[in-house]
Amino acid sequence: MTLTRAGRASEVRNARRLVQGAGLTFYLLAVQGLFTAGVGIYVFLQGGNAQDLLLPASGGILAVCYAVVGFHLRRYRLWARNFGFVFGAIGLFFFPIGTVLGAGMFFCIDRANRAGLFPSRRAPQAAPEGEEATALLRLEAELWAESAV
Repeated sequence: MTLTRAGRASEVRNARRLVQGAGLTFYLLAVQGLFTAGVGIYVFLQGGNAQDLLLPASGGILAVCYAVVGFHLRRYRLWARNFGFVFGAIGLFFFPIGTVLGAGMFFCIDRANRAGLFPSRRAPQAAPEGEEATALLRLEAELWAESAV
């Protein structure tokens, strides 16, 4: 019995470390987005046209998104977990580095999810025996009598 408790504790501790690492990866991706935005601004200032502002705008938006998801992922928010999966899936298509980062993201978030670090949105359990479950839809007696006629 003690062995399983120790095994569970180490699993949770390792999952926490993996989520912290995944959040740090999102922070690093945010820094990369800021570098991309800086390069775009440099190109624009060197005599570019208005179309050259698309790169810094998209880089800045991505940097903000990565930073927000990384911050909330490290606080075990359910929506951040879902966005982490989405960003990981998108990253899989950017071979070779994005594939490694995306697969690592899936691994980290999946282990944390299996360890139960993220809140669950499951339906409530059935009422124990002896207690009567309440109906989800209550019908008024007057309406019920009218529909029976």
